[in-house]
Amino acid sequence: MAKTWLGLIILVLFLAGESLACSGSTCRECISSDPSCSWCAQKDFGEQRCQTFSNLREAGCDTSTIQSPASSTTKKVDEAVRDSSASGKPIQIQPQEVIISTRLRKRETFTMTFRAADNYPVDLYFLFDNSLSMKKHIKSLANLASDIGRTIGDISSNYRMAYGTFQDKVILPFTDISPTRLHNPCELARSEENKYCLPPYEYKHLLDMTKDTDEFQMIVNNTKPTGNVDIPEGSIDAILQAVACTDRIGWRASSRKMLIYASNDRFHIAGDGKLAGIVFPNDMKCHLDAAGDYTMELKQDYPSIGQLTEIVKQHEVHIIFTVTDDQRSLYRELSRRVPHSTVELLADEGSGNKDIREIIEKKYKEMISEVVILHTDVEGVDIKIKAKSSACERKDTNVCKGIEIGQSVDFDVEVTVTACSDPGVTRVVKIYPGSLSNEELTLKINTQCECECALDQSTWEKNSDLCNGGNGTLKCGQCECNAGRFGQTCECGATETGEDTSGCIEKGANSTETECSGAGTCVCNVCQCDEGFSGTYCECNDRSCGTFQRELCGGVRGRCRCGQCVCEPEYSGPVCDCPTSNATCLSQESKLCSDHGTCECGECKCDEGYVGMFCENCVLCGDSVCDIPNYRDCAECLLIESDPSRVSEDLDCISLTCPERQLVEKLEDTDGSGVCSIKLSDGCFLKFRISTSDGNDVNIEVVKETQCPEPLNVIPVVVGVIIGVVLLGLLILLLWKVITYFVDKREYSKFQEDISKGKWAQNDNPMYKGATTTYRNPMLETNDL
Repeated sequence: MAKTWLGLIILVLFLAGESLACSGSTCRECISSDPSCSWCAQKDFGEQRCQTFSNLREAGCDTSTIQSPASSTTKKVDEAVRDSSASGKPIQIQPQEVIISTRLRKRETFTMTFRAADNYPVDLYFLFDNSLSMKKHIKSLANLASDIGRTIGDISSNYRMAYGTFQDKVILPFTDISPTRLHNPCELARSEENKYCLPPYEYKHLLDMTKDTDEFQMIVNNTKPTGNVDIPEGSIDAILQAVACTDRIGWRASSRKMLIYASNDRFHIAGDGKLAGIVFPNDMKCHLDAAGDYTMELKQDYPSIGQLTEIVKQHEVHIIFTVTDDQRSLYRELSRRVPHSTVELLADEGSGNKDIREIIEKKYKEMISEVVILHTDVEGVDIKIKAKSSACERKDTNVCKGIEIGQSVDFDVEVTVTACSDPGVTRVVKIYPGSLSNEELTLKINTQCECECALDQSTWEKNSDLCNGGNGTLKCGQCECNAGRFGQTCECGATETGEDTSGCIEKGANSTETECSGAGTCVCNVCQCDEGFSGTYCECNDRSCGTFQRELCGGVRGRCRCGQCVCEPEYSGPVCDCPTSNATCLSQESKLCSDHGTCECGECKCDEGYVGMFCENCVLCGDSVCDIPNYRDCAECLLIESDPSRVSEDLDCISLTCPERQLVEKLEDTDGSGVCSIKLSDGCFLKFRISTSDGNDVNIEVVKETQCPEPLNVIPVVVGVIIGVVLLGLLILLLWKVITYFVDKREYSKFQEDISKGKWAQNDNPMYKGATTTYRNPMLETNDL
């Protein structure tokens, strides 16, 4: 019984939704109100003309008179994807042209295929700092020219290489312009080998795009260094000219473009030129003469980082900044602002042969391993591109990672028109892979906002008897009155429009007894509603719905009908704020909220003890919450954002997704497992606390001041060590003296004891021996005594 009632409720809500969706007093307004709405053009039809097709048919409308334009999708140009060959250029996108004829808010879907073509054209430009300190690296490049050719040849045989060098503007204070130094900047070099250099210049293009590796090696090998005064170089100027001068250098329109930049110093930026009196800003145009020299170096300032970003994005050039270790942090900051760029270590002499080849091969594989499908923006057209191939790491996004050459990837392209175009106007959208806009799909969109009965004059009845005896033209089943006539059947004249207004006042308990509810004008006893209002009595306010993201019913997510939001199929909620799909709750492993939560309104609501965008982190599990790398990085990034002087080379704060964070002076309560302390690269300790709200929302409080240990005072340590050594020596001597004293005392006492034990007389002493020889004096007489 409960299921029956539930089914009835759903049916009632569905029918109510349809009735709200279909509205309009003309055929154009009707079919534009909702894709499900149709118009009955039958002459004698007495019911509401704007309903769904099934409702009109049930109401008795002849199906041959029902106006319900059908949408269509046609692939006009549909060549199969293919590799580059001598017989034809590569094709990486299929189809190439699609024509869509659709109604407002009717979603049209077709499949687009992208395939990274084998043997696709590759253009390489080597741009090297030509200072004396870079001489060894330029020689290394010359030695491995043929190896680079073989490496690129393994990727694509359709490759070409070009070469140029740079230094700095030839003007003080950047370059010594004394006559002798202008002739030879290296005359004061210590080594005889380095005593001659080329006259200074800012940028010189030396070799156009070529496949001749021998010529490339010869030009590079013959490069002589030059010199300047200050440390920063005119690097940005050189890059801009190398990218902007497409025809002069020979960049191909349909190729993957890479610029390999090498330097061991910093770079000048916009504003530095004012030090030399150069005040005109850079115009971002090509200024190379026939010899390849940059002609505007003394007339235009250095480009800004923004200008470099714009020119690189416009020409779709991938830059590899190969720099020495001491410059990597600076160029990492530059790379974060310049699209399609990476930073690599410029190897020392002896290891460069291997590294440059590997850098180029690595960058090329990165270029093809990820594809981002983009599109041009056209007003009134909403486009969603979703990857659906299993090869992609994440589906339902316009990004596919992990693909290889020759591997096809399918994308679903969903097209929804939200506004009518001018009559006869075809809107054109370009769909293309990021950094390869020359490979594109042209999408032509025709919007069906008008009924066939309104366009085909052969179906009209001019001066029809049904229009009050010929006072109008019967068009699409209703009268279009002549000038000066009004009403549904043109029954009213100009002087009769205000006589009877009873049909403009709503009857019933909720009636305001106001004509057209105060939101329209009563003309010939029929309400003509003001803009934003609808209904027989203009009782529906189509602008009184709630907003989401500052748009009524979420903009393209739904429409406001009589104070209620009528959402598109993929959204729900009072203001169409909740997506019906769970795609935004899928983790990297395509698990819904990592199996530790539920998806509500497009967001994961985590089970107790789990936190994170996809409930991927367990606070109450074995590891401490302080060991979660994402939270540690988020805390450190907040500290870096508050203090720009802090830089972490290994931390990418831009692409990091963090929970709610705030800086605090100190943590009020330092007890609990959520209080964390990590050691930073400068040796100081960062303290922060991670907590969760009742809804399991994560919050990170970061202490502004880091705790740094005081530096070690060496002098007291050294003095203390010396004193300690001396005291230890004295203690050892004293101990030795005490030990020897007691040992000698014990031996002496024993000696005394032995003496006191003597018992033998002289005659009895067994050790005594008597004299063995007796001497007498013959002169001695006994009597004389």
